[in-house]
Amino acid sequence: MKIKDVLHKNRNSNKIAVIYKDCKYTYNDIYNQVVLHTGQLINFKSRNVGIFVQNSVNYVIAYFSVAYLDRVIIPIDVNSRLEQILRTIAYCELELVITDNQYFEYLSKVMEEGKQKIVLYNLDNPERCYIYEGTKEGKIGEKVDPGEDVAIMLHTSGTTSNPKKVMLTHDNLISNIKSNIESLALTENDRSLIVLPMYFGYCNTSQFLTHFYLGGSIVIYDGTFVPRRFIFYIEKYMCTNTTCVPSMLYLLVKGNRSRYELPLLRYLCFGGGNISNEILLKTIDMLPNTGIVQTYGQTEASPRVTCLLPEDSLRKLGSVGKPIPGVSVKIFDEHNMEVNEGVEGEIVVRGKNVMKGYYKHQDITEKVIVDGWLHTGDIGRIDSEGYLYIVGRIKNIIISGGLNIYPEEIEEVLRTHPSIAEAYVFSKKHVLLGEVPAARVVTYKDEKLNVKEIQKYCKKKLEIQKVPSVIEIVDKIEKTYSGKIRRNQNE
Repeated sequence: MKIKDVLHKNRNSNKIAVIYKDCKYTYNDIYNQVVLHTGQLINFKSRNVGIFVQNSVNYVIAYFSVAYLDRVIIPIDVNSRLEQILRTIAYCELELVITDNQYFEYLSKVMEEGKQKIVLYNLDNPERCYIYEGTKEGKIGEKVDPGEDVAIMLHTSGTTSNPKKVMLTHDNLISNIKSNIESLALTENDRSLIVLPMYFGYCNTSQFLTHFYLGGSIVIYDGTFVPRRFIFYIEKYMCTNTTCVPSMLYLLVKGNRSRYELPLLRYLCFGGGNISNEILLKTIDMLPNTGIVQTYGQTEASPRVTCLLPEDSLRKLGSVGKPIPGVSVKIFDEHNMEVNEGVEGEIVVRGKNVMKGYYKHQDITEKVIVDGWLHTGDIGRIDSEGYLYIVGRIKNIIISGGLNIYPEEIEEVLRTHPSIAEAYVFSKKHVLLGEVPAARVVTYKDEKLNVKEIQKYCKKKLEIQKVPSVIEIVDKIEKTYSGKIRRNQNE
C-alpha cells in the first residue's frame, strides 16, 4: 500500500475529509482537485517535490498531488528564511515546488535572488507557473535518488552546511498509522483537530494520515494558538481528539476557567518535550471527560514509539507509556547490550516504522541504525511493568515549544558574523516553551559588538524560535582536548 491509496480508497466518498475556515471538503472534493493538479504536474520530472504551503486544505491537496505522481514529498516550513529555502532546494535537488497565492510572489523573489533553476506551481492559479532558468547549480554532493519506496523526507537538520532529511517509506508510514489506530482504538467516526504544523512528523502520521486512512475527518486550526479559540474549535466542530505540545498545555491550564466539559473529546495527546507533573495533573483535572495521552516518538520512527493511556496517567505519572503495537523498545548500554529493568541507558527502537535512513548520509544512518535498532540518542529506563521513562538526552537538541532546535545550526550562523570568532549555543529553561536557545560568543580582538546587533543578525538568517534569547559576550569558550566545544559548561 502507498500513501496515495489512503486517499484513493475513499475517492468516491461524500463524507467530510477536511474542515478549514468554516469550509467543508469531502474526500471526493479533495480527490478531484488532486486529479486536476496531477494532470498538469505530471509534465515536470522532478523526483523530489517541495511543498511550500501553510496548514490548509491546499496543503492536503499539494501533499496528495505529489503522492499521486509517485514522487517524494518534501515539506518546507513557510517560516524559513531565504537562505534556508535555497539550501533545501539545493540539497534535495528540487526542480519543482508547489505553493499557492499566499506565498507565490515571495518564493518568486527568493528564486530570482538565489538564481535557482526551478518551477513554482501555483495551486490557486495553475496557469501562472513561474519557470526560472537559473544560473546557480547549488547542488550539495552527488545527485541521489531516494528510491521508489520513499514517500516523504522530513527535516531533522544538524548544521546548516550539513542538513539531514529523514527518508520515510510508504511501509514506515502505513505501519505507524496502523499502530496508532490500534493503540487508541480510533475509528472512521473520529475527527482530529490539527493545531501543530502539518510538516511535523507527529502531525503528519498520527493525525493527518491516520484519519484519512480511516475515512475520518480533520479540522485544520487557522491562526495562532489561543486557548479559548482552541476550545471553541473543539466544541464547534465536534472534534474527538487533538494533539498538542507541552507549551500549549501550559497556556491551557493558565486560562481563567477551571474546567472544560468536552464530552466528545476522547483524547488529548501530547508530546515533543518535557512537561512538569504539576501542569500534567492540572490538565487532567481541567478536562474531566477527556483522556490525556502522553506520547514519545522521533521523526526517524515515523514518529510514534510509545503512549501512556489515560487509565495509567496517574498511576504511572512521569512515564511516556509502553510501546505501541508493532514497535519494540529496549534500553542499551554503551556496548549495545540490553540493561536490566530500572537501569538507565540509551533508548533504542525497532519496528517497521523505523526510517530507511538519512538522505545522502549513509555513514550517519549506519551509526544510528545498528542491527535493525534505531539509536534515539535519548536516555531512559524501563520499569518492571514495561513502562518507559525519559531521563535525558544524549543529543544536544533543544526542544522549544515542541520544535527541535539544533545548537550547531545556530552556532554556525553566529560564526558567519564578521566580528564573531567562536560561538556556543545551549538551552535555558523557559516557563512556557520548556527550553529556549541561549548563546555565548567570542569576538575577534578589538571588535566592538553588542547583543542587540547579534540578535538582529540572527533574525535575518534564522526562524524566530532559533534566535538566542540570551547572548553573552565572553573572553573564551571551553573546549575538549580535541578542540570541540565542551557542552553543558555551567549553563
